[in-house]
Amino acid sequence: MKVVENGGIDYMPKRVDFPLNRDNWHSGITIEWIKTRQTLNIHGFYDNFVGIEGTSVTLREFFDLFGITEKDCAKAFKGGE
Repeated sequence: MKVVENGGIDYMPKRVDFPLNRDNWHSGITIEWIKTRQTLNIHGFYDNFVGIEGTSVTLREFFDLFGITEKDCAKAFKGGE
């Protein structure tokens, strides 16, 4: 899927829906990663159709909000504790 945003800027979002197991999926959260902007779009729904207003946050802002450091990322990519 190719999405063109206002201003004609092309980007290819990567989307993951939670829960990952969609059996009896009545509520959920969607997270989209837009690499060119280093941005996460987060939104959701419940009761099969009621939307939950979302937000966009840069990856850096996301890491800062949770206190995730470069050291944490390095550990995660190594698969270490």
